[in-house]
Amino acid sequence: MGEPGSYVELDQEGVRRHLAARPALAARLGGAPGDWAVREVSDGNLNSVFLVEGQAGGLCVKQSLPHVRVDPAWKLPLDRAFFEAAYMRAVAPHVGSAAPALLDYEPALFCLVMESLTPHVILRRGLIERAEYPRMASDVGAYVARACFATSGLARRFEAVMDDIALFARNQTLTRITVDLVFTDPYRIAPRNRWTAPLLDTVAADIRGDTALKQAAARMGERFLGRPQALLHGDLHSGSVMVTAEETRIIDGEFALMGPIGFDLGLFVANLLLSLFSQPGHDEAGAATYQAWIAAQIETVWTVFDREFRRLWNAASANAAGDVMPSALLAGEGSRNAMQESWMADIHDDMLGFAGMEMIRRILGFAHVLDLESIGSDDTRAACELQALAFARRLLVERSASGGIGALLRQRAGRLPS
Repeated sequence: MGEPGSYVELDQEGVRRHLAARPALAARLGGAPGDWAVREVSDGNLNSVFLVEGQAGGLCVKQSLPHVRVDPAWKLPLDRAFFEAAYMRAVAPHVGSAAPALLDYEPALFCLVMESLTPHVILRRGLIERAEYPRMASDVGAYVARACFATSGLARRFEAVMDDIALFARNQTLTRITVDLVFTDPYRIAPRNRWTAPLLDTVAADIRGDTALKQAAARMGERFLGRPQALLHGDLHSGSVMVTAEETRIIDGEFALMGPIGFDLGLFVANLLLSLFSQPGHDEAGAATYQAWIAAQIETVWTVFDREFRRLWNAASANAAGDVMPSALLAGEGSRNAMQESWMADIHDDMLGFAGMEMIRRILGFAHVLDLESIGSDDTRAACELQALAFARRLLVERSASGGIGALLRQRAGRLPS
């Protein structure tokens, strides 16, 4: 994945030299390297990101850092760039323009070069500004369906699936972060946990003592580690989706692993829900209208995913493509449809459970979301967070009897245990 001792952190001039030494990339930029505009736009926790503009076009350069960017004392191996590149290559044939093109990967520097996304904006920031993106929900639903189906045993022989299990099982450092930050830390006293204190002190303690909630969380953790159904993005939230009114692109796949299909859906739905619950904290005027728009997008994500996944499954069954549930064992349309119903219900249930866990960890754990963090008043932010936590508990503990995401969104009620 890289030669020992060959890694150096790139600064703006280092990025310029790196691209200038690669004729194909330099040609995409055009003009002289000294005239390229290089600016750092890093805003995540793990990597350095640079945008480079030349006379002919632009590029995005992303490099792994040997530590968490916002916490240099938290050391990390560099190989996450390798796994992001591997994920991009694996899903690119199936998702079309929904993924940016990977143009170069330099293993010695753990550095990727991708097409620059312009004039796209990060979805999270657009949601905070109450922008509406007509294609976003359907694009994300279709992306997850296509990426997950194509890398699952429904579409492939088991040998190919096991090869991916073996490859992405090596992405242990980032999977460990997910296991700790999503599935464990919010339910115990952990040094990196934080919340809107002291206003949420009591509710944080209540959650740590909520046996039913912790048992549900433990079951979701077992499903995350024990169900390698498909290749997952692994960190699909509103900060890893870039949008315009006409287009949606999915970025930042370094957390990729083989896991349960509902995980990617659950993370994305959770982040839409966090935006929904944050809206009154920014401005009461118009909050309800925008919340209704977000709720409709959440339903669309599932509806489109469900429709596209079934379409792909039916086509693959006709061609006897995969070893999981081969058509020879499901003779007849009725038998296949019954199995599809069971599978899709299972994915939907996982989606809800993982969404609940993601919401809880984004309020009581280490990594929070700007949707809530940018609310200026502690009292107002805590009120929004309490509503979100109550909804998250319903997703985890009551989802099987809830009637599904649509019914939950229409009810949007619930309370934390006293």
